[in-house]
Amino acid sequence: MAPQQAALMAAGQRPVTVAALNEAASGSAWKQLPSFFVYGTADKNIPLEGLRFMARRANPKDVVEVKGASHVVMVSHADAVAKVIEEAAQSK
Repeated sequence: MAPQQAALMAAGQRPVTVAALNEAASGSAWKQLPSFFVYGTADKNIPLEGLRFMARRANPKDVVEVKGASHVVMVSHADAVAKVIEEAAQSK
């Protein structure tokens, strides 16, 4: 990722709020739809074991753990994320 892009993203990122972490969900799509999971091992917002737990719980068709990637793995490793999206689009 370009340093300017990283600086812009850092400046625009707001801290997560307690309300966001405690808001009740009305449903869980991952319980009815096929799931695919991509995450980075260096996420500073969600602990790695939390990501691994959520991935296992969703019983995904595929899990991709990107070594060293942050919470914005879709920006820093867009190729890995695109590959999983393509795999999901082709799955039945």
